Amino acid sequence: MFKAYNHKAFNKSEKEKIDQYIDLALNFNKTHNLFARKNKPEILNKDILDCAHIIPAIKPNKTVADLGSGGGLPGILLSITKPKNKITLIESNQKKCYFLRSVVHTLGLKNTTILNKRLVEENDLGCFDVITARAFATIEKIVRLTKNNFNKKSEYVLLKGRIKKIKEELKLLDTKKYRYEIIKVESEKHERNIVFIKNNE
Repeated sequence: MFKAYNHKAFNKSEKEKIDQYIDLALNFNKTHNLFARKNKPEILNKDILDCAHIIPAIKPNKTVADLGSGGGLPGILLSITKPKNKITLIESNQKKCYFLRSVVHTLGLKNTTILNKRLVEENDLGCFDVITARAFATIEKIVRLTKNNFNKKSEYVLLKGRIKKIKEELKLLDTKKYRYEIIKVESEKHERNIVFIKNNE
């Protein structure tokens, strides 16, 4: 149903930008509570490499919405590695949006828009080809909040944790309307799965 993919290695330019992003995040974290990470290796292993698994699933030139971007993951990582994609980061916290805008400016990510908005059901943000999220909400809530942003060709690419919890969440998904696939990610640290959801055609 969904194309199989392999983990993607970062090229030199991507590595430099990711390095810059991590520096900016750690610096901002000194005065603001962006996330509970203490150093570069921690961010790299627990965040960057964790989110990197979805990169090959995003096809070029597709529009992407990252819900509840927080400190910028996976949104900023997609902005860096997918320059041909238009990436929209949606975040309700003003301070986090300030940080995200500074990252976009410093790294020259011209493909990226930051929206300081709380996602609501009747939003007018338009449709996206891909909707992604990490630790944002349950699958049911994500689908409900983005009904105005999802069309026949759209898909969800969601970073999720334990399979048991995912299966509980999927019980509330209308399988007459949607089909899904769960891809297990090899991780020594914790259980990680990616949930792909598309319209039933």
